Amino acid sequence: MKKIQIAIAVALGLASVSAMAYDNTVRAGIINVQVHSESPDFTSNGPAFLTPQPAGLIVNNATTVALGYSRRLTDHFDFDFVAGIPPEHEVVGRGTLAPYGVISKVKQRAPTFFINYNFGAPTDTLRPFVGLGLNYTQFFDAKSTAVGNIATGGPTKIDLKDSIGLAGQVGAKYQFNDRWSVTATIAAAKVKSDMTATTGSIERKTTIDFRPVVYCVALGYSF
Repeated sequence: MKKIQIAIAVALGLASVSAMAYDNTVRAGIINVQVHSESPDFTSNGPAFLTPQPAGLIVNNATTVALGYSRRLTDHFDFDFVAGIPPEHEVVGRGTLAPYGVISKVKQRAPTFFINYNFGAPTDTLRPFVGLGLNYTQFFDAKSTAVGNIATGGPTKIDLKDSIGLAGQVGAKYQFNDRWSVTATIAAAKVKSDMTATTGSIERKTTIDFRPVVYCVALGYSF
């Protein structure tokens, strides 16, 4: 009888360990950031002829490696963290700056967390989900290209402020087996940054509303 009780205790312990093992999932894949930027024309503290109007910016798309981690909170709710290798965006001119092409480049890191609601049951092979969370975007290594320096009249320093905003996503997770899965998501976030381009004593300013839509496919491993 004692041996049976020990066997049951061991089985229950293993079941508990197994259940705990599946609470965490790490992911790696590909992210494509589709930028739908809008920004007003530059304002300047210099003479009007140095910033002929209209003159603005358009931020191009970028693709990079995605990294993610999710933690199961209940049968339906997950904590989900998404990041990736910082991509570099090319920035082209608009209006009188359009003929110059790529006038600057900037990198960004945008860690984002979500609380996801998963539809269906934990045992389902395919589980759609929706998530709501917060995005933090930090811009760095912003630089004017050689052509950009010609367009602005000399070497130009570029500064973009960090952004914090709401984020949302929809997606689905397909479970190959107990360990491996693939997840596909479409996410959007509020990303807005004040930009200053300084050429000597001349400052040109605008506010960029990036309006990114992010597509991601990633392979996951649960443990």
